[in-house]
Amino acid sequence: MKTIPTFCRVCEPSCALVAQVEDGKVQRLQPDKDHPVTRGFACHKGVNYLAIHQDPDRLDAPQVRKGSRQPGEGEWQTLDWDNATADVAAALNRIREQHGDDAVAGYIGNPTAFNALGSQAIGEFFMSLGSRRVFNSGTQDCANKFAGGEAVFGTSTLHPLPDFDHTDCLLIFGENPKVSHMSFISIADPMAKIRAACQRGASVYYINPRRIESASPRTGEVIQILPDTDLYLMAALLHEIDVLGRFDEEVLHEHGKHVRELRDFIAPYSADAVAEVVGLPAQQIRALADEFSGAERASVHMSTGVNMGRHGTLCYWLLQMLSFVTGNLDKKGGNFYSEGFYPAAKAGRVRSDKVFFNSNYGEMRLIRGALPGNLLPDLILDDDNPIRALVVIAGNPLLSVGGEARWRQALEKLELLVVIDLFRNATGEYAHYLLPSADMLERPDLNICGLGMQYQPYVQYTDAVVSPAAERKEEWWILSRLLQQMGMPSSLLDQPGNPFGRLEHMMSRHNLTVDSLKAAPSGTAVLNTQSIGRFFDDFLQTDDKRVDCCPPLFSESMALANHQFTEIKNAAPAFRLINLRTNYMHNSWYQNVPKLKRGKHDHNPLHMSPEDMAALGLNDGDSLTVSNQYGEVKAQARADDTLRPGVVAMTHGWGNQKTPGMTVANRYPGVNINALLPNGPGSYEKLSNQAFMSGVPVDIRT
Repeated sequence: MKTIPTFCRVCEPSCALVAQVEDGKVQRLQPDKDHPVTRGFACHKGVNYLAIHQDPDRLDAPQVRKGSRQPGEGEWQTLDWDNATADVAAALNRIREQHGDDAVAGYIGNPTAFNALGSQAIGEFFMSLGSRRVFNSGTQDCANKFAGGEAVFGTSTLHPLPDFDHTDCLLIFGENPKVSHMSFISIADPMAKIRAACQRGASVYYINPRRIESASPRTGEVIQILPDTDLYLMAALLHEIDVLGRFDEEVLHEHGKHVRELRDFIAPYSADAVAEVVGLPAQQIRALADEFSGAERASVHMSTGVNMGRHGTLCYWLLQMLSFVTGNLDKKGGNFYSEGFYPAAKAGRVRSDKVFFNSNYGEMRLIRGALPGNLLPDLILDDDNPIRALVVIAGNPLLSVGGEARWRQALEKLELLVVIDLFRNATGEYAHYLLPSADMLERPDLNICGLGMQYQPYVQYTDAVVSPAAERKEEWWILSRLLQQMGMPSSLLDQPGNPFGRLEHMMSRHNLTVDSLKAAPSGTAVLNTQSIGRFFDDFLQTDDKRVDCCPPLFSESMALANHQFTEIKNAAPAFRLINLRTNYMHNSWYQNVPKLKRGKHDHNPLHMSPEDMAALGLNDGDSLTVSNQYGEVKAQARADDTLRPGVVAMTHGWGNQKTPGMTVANRYPGVNINALLPNGPGSYEKLSNQAFMSGVPVDIRT
């Protein structure tokens, strides 16, 4: 049996793995104990990936749909690659010739961020088509951070990390590291870092509507906020820090601008003013502000639980302000930018304040080239120049974007739906063509996703552990072949040679090549970059080299936030639905893993506080209906004492009643939370295109 080093490509840490291969088949995946950075850590996501690789439901050859396109109907016929790509190319060219380039759109899923050659090919593909209608999963989970980075730091790719090893006080908003292993920070075993910080005396606080699994006497405590009110708590913390006289005036004078405007925004939000809205005693808010600003070294981080609220970009702004105004940005023990093998901060620089353009749906913008995913069905069903062809790459928008019923109408209306994926997922059930992609064990790769977000910067290369089974192809090859068939050049296919040439050019500043990485233990080169002390001179990308403490672009959203604060204060009590992260569901691919569908994890109940269940006369397992203006679902009740009264929770990613192509997921379909999520115009944050997906009001009836 041969042992081959590789790494996981499911989330940012890219944990190192070793694959045991016999007779050309992967028999086992384990953490790489010899890896110089991850050192034998890998979470359930990486280890369970073998079940995806071996899944008998995987697509093995191109398929074309004949007859009805209703899920479970019609006939799937196998094609060879030449005929499949020629047919798809001809259909795309016909639609473009008849209706223009914008009649073709793309939806790009989360896994492409962890696919170095695939992400390169995607950019070239849609740029060659000339379509401005590109959508991605980022507007469901993280687009606000790109928008916030652009406005505050002048670049979408500058995201300071907390210095776990030296901080004295750490605030973590909307994140559950024990389950999710953190986002927008590439770090192996974050709980070990947090545990070590607490052991040396640091205070760690998780600001979250749940008492999350990450919290314990050894790893910090939860401050249990009400859903979708983080903005007002952050504003109150800044307000109270300013009252204490702990804004670092020297740092602000030397490196900041629009400080007065920041103070104007936080002025109304004292601890007393926000206490009722955020659900915390004013004294607790003041004590937290005192401890954070009084700590010698303090740091902050936030993730999807806040991103998915109504004010994700404003929250990310105030998060950075908590670090900056207290002098903790670019400081040991505070927050720092981690330079990797390429100057990513400079690459994401934005030079224009005029980000919005007029459309039928009001002012809109692009975030890293993408439109709001929540509008895609409208652009198919109702637009004057509708989308007629959609290419979906490693995504499943039907179950991951709000408004399932409308999505089904839209997908059925398309003249051409092409899905490139591992499985015939819920979206793929409506496809005209299914094109099977290789998985992460079947392709070579670089850990590109962690660039600029690695706690310890390093570069890792992996060969394909095994050759792609059957007729599966890498995404870059599929897209490049489609371009060729459409009569367009393809940089990755037209000139034979090293497809990693562009990436090797990026690595050349560290004298690294694919061959040198292949020769290194675990295929890895650790980078000895020193980032702290260079933020304002080397990484900040604003024209005047100043941190924008209150970007003028935010004025409309700030006014809306002030208005909604008053609305919340005056609103009648209502249930608020939040997302529940678990170890038993991650992305669409994991819906089909049998071992994750055992016992109480074989469906998707509504988690409720015992007090709320008692008030409604509910017991565990009782049926109930959850509804709001967007839709309704039927679920089972589950008592959960980690929730405070008025807060309910469900897990994202279920709902495979009409997905026969994934047999396990279809057998245990669960309830699709996105039937209850806002969708269409007005359902997303204008600043970032970020969908409103957490803290959504719902009604519950028995």
